[in-house]
Amino acid sequence: MKKLSLALLVTLCAVFSAYGQTKKQDIIKLLDVTGAKAQMAQMADMMIANMQASVPTVPQEFWTKFKTGLKSDSFIDLLIPIYDKHLSHDDVKKLIQFYESPIGKKIVQVTPQITQDSYVVGEQWGKKLAADIMAELAKQGYF
Repeated sequence: MKKLSLALLVTLCAVFSAYGQTKKQDIIKLLDVTGAKAQMAQMADMMIANMQASVPTVPQEFWTKFKTGLKSDSFIDLLIPIYDKHLSHDDVKKLIQFYESPIGKKIVQVTPQITQDSYVVGEQWGKKLAADIMAELAKQGYF
């Protein structure tokens, strides 16, 4: 009986482990098809370039060697548990289907420009809002 229980426990652990691994692989695929992996690599390159510009006395050899040793998936590994926490495996699979569809691919393609354009109008809107608040505060005699 103990051997049967142990075998059942080992089998269940293997099944859940395989399920978790599959979900993990699907989360990685989701990050890939959404362009998130590529964006993170670009972000790392930009951060390194900024650091390089801020300390120009460091030789190029250091930066080249540093980039070579950089694990691009280190940030992905930090994101996996977050996606795992908030999305079911079925959610992840459906999102992959969406992002692999023509409209999903289009949203991945245009999102950087939408974000940039939104930032510009958001900045303008924020300045106007701040001016309106200041005008109203002055009108009501707060300063």
